[in-house]
Amino acid sequence: MTTFATSEDNATCAHCTLPMSRVVAAKIGGEDLEFCCYGCVIALQVTRARGDQGEAATILVRLGLAIFFAMNVMMMSLPAYAPHVYGSDSISADGSLFIVLHVLALVFALPVLLLLGVPIFRSALRARSGGFGADTLIVVGVFTAFTLSVARTWQGVGPVYFDTAVMVLVLVTIGRYLEAQAKARAGAAIRRELTPGQSTVVRLTEVGSESVQIDDLRIGDRALVAPGQAFPADGAIAAGKGWVDEAALTGESRPVLKTPGSAVSGGTCSLDGTFELLIQREPRYSATARIARMVTEASREPSPLQRLADRAALVFLPGVVVIALATGFYWTTSSGIDRGILNALSVLVVACPCALGLATPIAIWFGLNEAARRGVIVRSAAALERSGKVDCVLFDKTGTLTQSVPQMTACQPAPGCGLSPDDVLIRTALLERGQSHPLARAIEAAARTRPDVARALDSLDATDVRTVAGGGILGTVLGDSYSAGSREFAAEQIHPNQLPPSQSGDGPCVLLCNGSELLGTLRFAEQIRPTAAELLQRLRTNRCSVGLLSGDRGKNSAVANLMHPSETKFGLSPGQKLREVRAAQQQQRQHGGAVAVVGDGLNDAPALAAADLGVAFGDPTDLTRMSADVVIINDEMLLVEWLLRHARRVQVVVRQNLAWAFAYNALAVGAAAAGQLNPLVASVLMLVSSGVVIANARRLSRDPGQRQIGEPISTWSTTTPSASAVPLEHT
Repeated sequence: MTTFATSEDNATCAHCTLPMSRVVAAKIGGEDLEFCCYGCVIALQVTRARGDQGEAATILVRLGLAIFFAMNVMMMSLPAYAPHVYGSDSISADGSLFIVLHVLALVFALPVLLLLGVPIFRSALRARSGGFGADTLIVVGVFTAFTLSVARTWQGVGPVYFDTAVMVLVLVTIGRYLEAQAKARAGAAIRRELTPGQSTVVRLTEVGSESVQIDDLRIGDRALVAPGQAFPADGAIAAGKGWVDEAALTGESRPVLKTPGSAVSGGTCSLDGTFELLIQREPRYSATARIARMVTEASREPSPLQRLADRAALVFLPGVVVIALATGFYWTTSSGIDRGILNALSVLVVACPCALGLATPIAIWFGLNEAARRGVIVRSAAALERSGKVDCVLFDKTGTLTQSVPQMTACQPAPGCGLSPDDVLIRTALLERGQSHPLARAIEAAARTRPDVARALDSLDATDVRTVAGGGILGTVLGDSYSAGSREFAAEQIHPNQLPPSQSGDGPCVLLCNGSELLGTLRFAEQIRPTAAELLQRLRTNRCSVGLLSGDRGKNSAVANLMHPSETKFGLSPGQKLREVRAAQQQQRQHGGAVAVVGDGLNDAPALAAADLGVAFGDPTDLTRMSADVVIINDEMLLVEWLLRHARRVQVVVRQNLAWAFAYNALAVGAAAAGQLNPLVASVLMLVSSGVVIANARRLSRDPGQRQIGEPISTWSTTTPSASAVPLEHT
């Protein structure tokens, strides 16, 4: 959006830096800038744009300039189509007026050839495998029409085809612009949806501190990480002590105590400690850039279907050249060289397999974009295609089927303390309110489920609250001093005889104390994700087998109740998980199926890498460490089922596009060879064909979306897995 305004004294253009008499205001890259003219606005947009955005902007500038010259060529060519407009039907096409018009058309056609023809010519030279490319047909047709027109202009006799040559280039470039714009919008949508909240960090210097971009950190820098913040890069703790959540990396739901000298990984989160981090590895790219780069690389990697289409095009294009030569020869002998050239040119133009070339990649682009918009990052086009073949899904437990925040299972007052369970919960919740530790969040969540406790939380406050890193929390409630923390923290304040006895398979606990007196114990257990049972049911309903591969030895886990014993394996090492995945692959491949493994981080890396499709839950800052084909960067488990359904939908769109492209090319080439298509009409039809393919692929961005929780799924797509549910072999 641009506006005019009066320039202030000494104001200069943001692009050319010349003084401005009036201002053209524009917002570029989120920054309000002032320019002397619209030309500088366009120039800065092009020079600042990078990647797909830069490609689209460059094509648009070239196209805009070329259209100006092309319209002049059309004006100079108009008398050749309607000589009576100039006063007489008897004006000869070889007359002096037409010779002047031909020369002017040549002059205006040359810039179009340079602006649009040269890029297409370069693309034709880069045709893969040294064979014919889609651009080869355009180059041959335009070169033939332009060369013949120049020769006839020099001789001063016969009709010319400058208008045909330039308009073919314009229409082809419009198709290229639509393609580049589709790619650019996909990338922009990813950046818009997945921009992380934390982009700056406090860097410690010799004279104090400064706020810098995470990407500006270098090896040897020291960064300050406060409670609740993520570590910006890999490094070591230089100062500070506290608990760190490493669930995204290790799959361990319990926090890990970090002290000076401990190694930490970027993306892990400080729960209760303030740390000085010594940077040992540079954060080369932001999370957004890594995500965008992965999706871009995935969209450029050809899938098996795309390779098949490319091989078909290599056979199709030489055949088109032969048909064009035969058409030219036939019509030249029967109706003259002009008719022969026009019909041969029509065959070359209309047969340009733009739609065929776009059929697969445009569907992949939109498919990957829609997945990324929902928080599902697919690393390759081949992975997206494999997702549609999955009929067996194996799950990890901790952090995958269970949540990282545990659930409070018991609140027990100490004998003789005189407090009720609600009294213990109120005091503990007031101390822990607002803390980022998973147990603190679990306590507050449990308190909110009890009306009396919730009302007390809204009317009371804890004062003098302070955190003891790696231990617990201290504060004053209703005039009395309390502490809440781990068994080790409580053991420093109370007599060991007051500590509650440890139980077999005991989960984490929090002890509330008043000085040297134990007041109560709060116990916790892992919590199954709310949609885990529904996800398993959906997969089974659609003839997809499921299984559990867990390193946890707790067979009494609540997760085990979601599955049949034959579908679960506990106490597995990473190597044992790998063997189970390979065994499942052997079973599924007998039916032409594939195996997916859903895990949450590096502890599942061997299984994720070995699976036909590895799906990982994780933080976007940890994406570069994961060995998965797909990364789901939020906690919605139903996205696993959505991905399989979405992948099948992408395959359907690809096949529809390929069917349309082959049918269109076959019919259009036949009509052109029969002399029923003018080259300009052929160019329009070629553009329309590409538009149909793009419009069909855009339907993937209007995905009906995830169904509401509890709503049954009748089918994923027009096809379903061929293999029936095959349970894991019980050992």
